[in-house]
This record gives sequence, structure tokens and C-alpha cells, in this order.
Amino acid sequence: MMMQRTQLLLPLAMEATMLAQQQRGMATLKMISIRLKSVKNIQKITQSMKMVSAAKYARAERDLKAARPYGIGAQQFFEKTEIQADEKAEPKKLLIAVTSDRGLCGAVHTGVARLIRGELAQDEANTKVFCVGDKSRAILSRLYGKNILMVANEVGRLPPTFLDASKIANEVLQTGYDYTEG
Repeated sequence: MMMQRTQLLLPLAMEATMLAQQQRGMATLKMISIRLKSVKNIQKITQSMKMVSAAKYARAERDLKAARPYGIGAQQFFEKTEIQADEKAEPKKLLIAVTSDRGLCGAVHTGVARLIRGELAQDEANTKVFCVGDKSRAILSRLYGKNILMVANEVGRLPPTFLDASKIANEVLQTGYDYTEG
């Protein structure tokens, strides 16, 4: 009787192990079609994200072109002033790193951080950084945390305005850091 039971259970056990091996081994046609559909869906999502970012980039570039005359006018004003910096003191530099708080523009963040790290490597003791955006703070705080003067977040949520720029300028002036160039 005992022998008959094992003879009956053995084929069932072997069949169960073969089914388990099939699931772990080669994929079925249905599984492959499901994977293909998911890849196509991911491609569609990625393409739409690219389109959205391209539209935002074009809008930001258009707004920047409209704001350039204001920057050129301010630069000419400061170049023509008669105020001279104190020649005896070492020049103190303030750098403003403008990046985003989040997003898929890592090359921009890396480029900004690379330029600022280069400036800090030349004269770390007399250089401070004002970070506009979380990404610049995150990248620079690892090596140059003591050089970060202040961080402004959530600035670029909407298209930039003169009010945003004036708020940042006021924060720079209220830090109390006496910089001579930057």
C-alpha cells in the first residue's frame, strides 16, 4: 500500500517541478508580448516628457532674450560708475549659481557646478556662493559646503519675472557679505 502511494505521488511531484522550471526558464509568448507593450508605453512617456521639456526650454529662452536688454543696461551702468574698490584688501568674490530644484537637465546642473568648482579651486578662502535652486546646493555642498552663503529654493516654479530677480538681489544684499567682484 505504501509503495502504491509513492508511485502515485512521484509523477505528480515531477510534473510540478517541471512547471516551476518552465516559469523560471524561457519566457512564454504572452510574457514577451507584455514586455514589448510595456517598453512601447515607456517610449511614449519618454517622448512626451521630451516634448514638454523642449517647450519649456523654448519658452525660457524666449523670456531670456526679452530680459537681456535689462542686464546689458545694468552692466553698462556699473561699468561707468566712478566707484573704485579698495586696492589694499584682498578681493572677495560672490558667485550666484542658478539651477533648478528638480528635473531632467543634469547636464546644465553639472556645467554650472563645474564652473563654480573651478572658481572655488582658484581662491576658496575669498569666494562665497549663493545657490538659487536645490541642485546647485546638492552638488556643491559635498566639497564646498562652508562656501555656500545662502540657498534660495522654489524660484523657478513659474516663468521668471523681474520680481523674482529683485527678491534674489535683495537677499544677496542682506547677507552682509562684503564682496568686491563676482
